[in-house]
Amino acid sequence: MDAHIIGQRIKEARLAKKMTQAEVVGDFITRNMLSQIESGSALPSMKTLAYLSSVLGIPVADLMEDESDTLRKEKFPLPDHSAYAELSQMKEWFHQGKYRELTDWLTGTKNTDLLYDEKQAFLARAFYEQARICKQSGELSSAFTFSKKASDYADSGFYANQGLKADAMVLFTSLAEEIRPKDEKNHQE
Repeated sequence: MDAHIIGQRIKEARLAKKMTQAEVVGDFITRNMLSQIESGSALPSMKTLAYLSSVLGIPVADLMEDESDTLRKEKFPLPDHSAYAELSQMKEWFHQGKYRELTDWLTGTKNTDLLYDEKQAFLARAFYEQARICKQSGELSSAFTFSKKASDYADSGFYANQGLKADAMVLFTSLAEEIRPKDEKNHQE
């Protein structure tokens, strides 16, 4: 096991979770020890690795180096920190219900190509949630637009979700039926 590689993986996982060293160490190890581990100047015990993996929410195996790591790194390099940070931000906003912020950010900026599939999945879910919220508040036109976008995004990428696409299309169709009579009444007047 290479102490530098393990330390780097622990630090990357901590930064991806936007945690400080003080938040990670708790009462188990000192911040100084974590700093030494992350810099590669100290090799953590298995007990410490198990603790850190539980705090960081990642498997111990992901922190440890095995013989095939050198080959894997050459063929499949790990994504950079920015991809982890972007994914973390997407998850955070989605779980906080910040669907508008999420869709505005994902559609308005060029994101890492490594996250194309994740981006499509988050856009599909976030647009669907926006459609539901708009329908409940009576904003039928916006709900109609968002449900169509949800359907389109749910059909693309590795995480294409036919169930979500079907739900979005059902919502889209019901909104079309609700909007149509109002438009027809406006034309008749």
